[in-house]
Amino acid sequence: MKTYNSVVSYAQRLLFWRKKFQAAGLTTAGLDARYLLLFAAKMDAAQLISADQNEIPADVSAAFDGMGERRLKGEPVARILGEKEFFGHNFLLNKDTLVPRPETELIVDIALERFPSDGRLLDLGTGSGAIAITILLEFPDAIGTAVDISKGALDCARENAIRHGVEDRLTLLQGSWFEPVEAQKFDLIISNPPYIGLDERNQMNAEALGFDPQLALFADEGGLAAYKSIIDRANEYLAGDGWLILEIGYRQADVVSKLLSDNGFDEIAKLSDLSGHDRALLAQR
Repeated sequence: MKTYNSVVSYAQRLLFWRKKFQAAGLTTAGLDARYLLLFAAKMDAAQLISADQNEIPADVSAAFDGMGERRLKGEPVARILGEKEFFGHNFLLNKDTLVPRPETELIVDIALERFPSDGRLLDLGTGSGAIAITILLEFPDAIGTAVDISKGALDCARENAIRHGVEDRLTLLQGSWFEPVEAQKFDLIISNPPYIGLDERNQMNAEALGFDPQLALFADEGGLAAYKSIIDRANEYLAGDGWLILEIGYRQADVVSKLLSDNGFDEIAKLSDLSGHDRALLAQR
């Protein structure tokens, strides 16, 4: 009588989910499956290669399957894992924070060129805290303040500050933009605010609409409300040679630049991401 080997290896389970993801039309099927298996198995890439033909433990397989089902329903990998790499560091996420995007690393690159090593930073709409914390990690003598209207986002930012050892140098405040900030001057004010107009909702992809916090995505006045609030008061908080850096939507460079010039900013630069889209504005009075 013929018998069959019922042992399932890591490689076989990985292949199973890669094919499921491909059949569902996921363009990053292979990467998604690998990231989820690494997380379920608590392994790094080298360990997984070494264990490729080993039997996958039942608990690891069950955890992997559960995450695979969530991915098939459209949940982004970073949401499933509860963390995302940004500028070489891993940041925790929760339902009240956006997933840090590679494009936003441009803001950090710009900031690192302009920020004094012992400077004072203000991050408006901090979310997970990824931008502020990354800058503080690069400048051990700097201090920062991070503001968000969402308590859940601030809870996440606090966990990330502790995780990366900058909690003593980062003050977290709850409120709308400058509202909770005491009168003081900063060498850098930085923000990646909500900038999508409510009328653009039908242009959003399903993953963003289904899993990103709406408060962090959409803004009134065609997506410009947050910029107006920030730009209107930025000069009260900027040091004399301080810089304002704003992430923008790819069609907003001209209109936000005009808001800046109308409010007395006379040195304004548009900065493009790797795709050639306008991604940020750098401004100084």
